[in-house]
Amino acid sequence: MNKRLMLGAGLGLILLSNAVALAGVWYNRQGEPDSRLLLSERELHRDWDGPRQENSGLSLSLDWRMVSHDAPGQDYCTSTYGLSAAQLQAVGLPSSGPEPRRDTRRAWAVLELDGPAYRQSLQLAERHLQQASDKLSQQPDNKELQEHEQDARKALENARLRETRLFLVDVGLDPEALRERYPERARHALVHGTVRVWRRCYDADRITLGGTFSASNERINVPHAWRQALAERLPEHYGNADQPFSAAVSFGQRLEPWIDEVRIEEKATHRDDGNGTAR
Repeated sequence: MNKRLMLGAGLGLILLSNAVALAGVWYNRQGEPDSRLLLSERELHRDWDGPRQENSGLSLSLDWRMVSHDAPGQDYCTSTYGLSAAQLQAVGLPSSGPEPRRDTRRAWAVLELDGPAYRQSLQLAERHLQQASDKLSQQPDNKELQEHEQDARKALENARLRETRLFLVDVGLDPEALRERYPERARHALVHGTVRVWRRCYDADRITLGGTFSASNERINVPHAWRQALAERLPEHYGNADQPFSAAVSFGQRLEPWIDEVRIEEKATHRDDGNGTAR
């Protein structure tokens, strides 16, 4: 009898857990989504464990970047890569002082698609290429400068045609306040996760702190209707081949993402539309 009761209790717990999970999915997809982004193979990568043989499912993960600026005089200690001091302070984390150990905070972040942050990254890549070209023009036979110029040219091409256009632009503790600051629901998505403080500068005389963000809900399961078509176009490792597709990703009432539309596109020559956006 005890074994039967334990077995029944175990099965009941499993059913209850599944019911709670399904109820959460149902609630998340009620009404209008909080945001809906039209992403491409540049922003959606096959999840690392997607191709496991024992798993017939397929999941994707969001690929996003953080804003980066030129450091004055190539000074790494004053580089503004990552979260700013003001953003760290906004979530109650230190922006200066000794190297942190376990300074983390649960928070919300804003992901921006094909906006000012992306255009800024293109301008930065263009500036690096111009600087490399100027130096090479002064010493055209210098092999090292030739390589630097080629690397900068390739970096600009990747930024225009291949790298993600999705950028983390802000963090905060109040999702409603963030939504007020970033109201474009086809460009800005809110995601939940953890902000962590890290030491940016390794100069013993100066301690400069930066921050990074890890999303907790960036894995997206691919619906069965599109699973085979996408699996054929995505390599079984991190990073995508040049196989174009687009997917509408909605973020619901719980700000959890799901795919509600997929379009498979024929591979074509990339064209720049003049605004830095290429397909």
